[in-house]
Amino acid sequence: MVKIASICGTNEDINALLNKVYEIYERESEKEDAKQIYIYQDFIDNSLVLKELNELGIEIIYDLNNLDSNDIVILSTSTNEDIEFLENNHIEYYQTSFNPLKNQKYLQKIIENAMEEVEGCSLVFVIGDGKDTHTITKELENIMPTYEFNELEEFSTFFLSGHYSSDILLTGGYSTPLKEIYNYKYLLEFLLFYQERLQEFKEYMPTFNQEFISLKDSEEVQKIKEYFVDLNKDGKYLRATLIALASLLAGYSDYLDLCLTYETLETSILIHDDIIDNAKYRRGKETIPRRICHEYLPYSNDGDYFNDVLKLANSLAICTGDLFFYEAENYLVKKYSTHPNFAQILKLYNDIIIKTIKGEVLDVTLPFMSKYNLKNINEDDILNIYHLKTSWYTIIGPFALGYLLGGKNLDENLENVLNKIGLAFQIKDDILGIFGDNKKIGKSVTSDIKEFKQTILYSYIINTPYKDEFLKIYGNKVVSSHELELIRGLLKESGTIDYAYDYLSELYNEVLESIDTLDLHDNGKYILKGLLIYINIRSK
Repeated sequence: MVKIASICGTNEDINALLNKVYEIYERESEKEDAKQIYIYQDFIDNSLVLKELNELGIEIIYDLNNLDSNDIVILSTSTNEDIEFLENNHIEYYQTSFNPLKNQKYLQKIIENAMEEVEGCSLVFVIGDGKDTHTITKELENIMPTYEFNELEEFSTFFLSGHYSSDILLTGGYSTPLKEIYNYKYLLEFLLFYQERLQEFKEYMPTFNQEFISLKDSEEVQKIKEYFVDLNKDGKYLRATLIALASLLAGYSDYLDLCLTYETLETSILIHDDIIDNAKYRRGKETIPRRICHEYLPYSNDGDYFNDVLKLANSLAICTGDLFFYEAENYLVKKYSTHPNFAQILKLYNDIIIKTIKGEVLDVTLPFMSKYNLKNINEDDILNIYHLKTSWYTIIGPFALGYLLGGKNLDENLENVLNKIGLAFQIKDDILGIFGDNKKIGKSVTSDIKEFKQTILYSYIINTPYKDEFLKIYGNKVVSSHELELIRGLLKESGTIDYAYDYLSELYNEVLESIDTLDLHDNGKYILKGLLIYINIRSK
């Protein structure tokens, strides 16, 4: 259970001040001659709020003398002399009832309340990074394991590394926005659900994989099956988790075999992807074509032999992927043939594969068409790939399968929300594909560049003056670390990366609101919100 303390978060004075700031900002942003907005005197000690204000161009000042009639100032504290100066200089101002002494009284209430409500919990997380949250942490850690966080990504890493429990109290200081505390709750709800499913999947996966290798085949077939099984056990299980979530929301708990069948399908698709992309690593391990090369290359140095080994490696990898497409489907038939919705489940399962392949056709063809000027690629083309290859394969399809397992079908509203979560997933993937860390994402951060990958990063920058410099490197078969940094610099200088993050942020805010309108149990909504937050902050 994740519980938010009944008394926590920004107090009414700070909320009133912030609401006034945002109200004025919205009003001014609609004007052509918008005034610069300032806040007079420090009023909050939370870096997230200060960062948000800074991103809006709103500054905190401690001296009024540099203001003029083109400015607006919001007074958190003031004197009669301050007001007289502003009025004499015709400077627009707004006063608030901010009272620092009330913060201290409120802080004591937060601490007392947390101490009362911590009973039955095994962990406390204090959200924020101000003096107020430090004080709360210091008081609570005397009676309970207590940790303070102000970054969702750092918190997620900490939690997934083993510091987790199902009984958690969340609280925050008077400078911590309540909406931020709720973001931690949503993320926790998802991470708890994800962790529980991961344990299930990892415990069952060896038994599941044994189904494929227990029936002895020829030595050659047995070898590729063993390669596959080794790769099949190390996925992130995100798609399987969505199947389980939807199945449970539909009131059906026998989801495990379908989850791991879908994971097997995913591994099969990835093997084909690795051939198409000429990838060396997958899930932090060597790809199957690369493993086969290493197995056979030591036998000879002959040039023809080398070329034949490369051909053999790709051929066997294609066969491996094909083999497990059908092994997975056979397993699905074996486990669910008596299910009342089996025909629909099988059709949906195959429809997902068909959509994924159609998306892959576009993903392979459009880079070629664009590179050789056979077609002008625009953002709509990119979004079509995302819809088919990511939204359906990663988010909509798994959720729809789990729902159908429980006898339910997606309605239009739910499918639309899931589609946008899929778009967010892919946009973050594209950003990580160039700006990520090799070790974290499990593949090279130059692979998108080498493949002339069509992403919204690409579709944006080719319509800027940076296009020619970008295309000198983008699509090269060999990309040095220096050239990678040049590409990163061009994406930043051109505003491309800002555009991608803005697009992601717009999707993020839109989906968070839309989830509340879904016909789902509250806990399902929390987990979906947490999934979206997890996608937004992930580094792999």
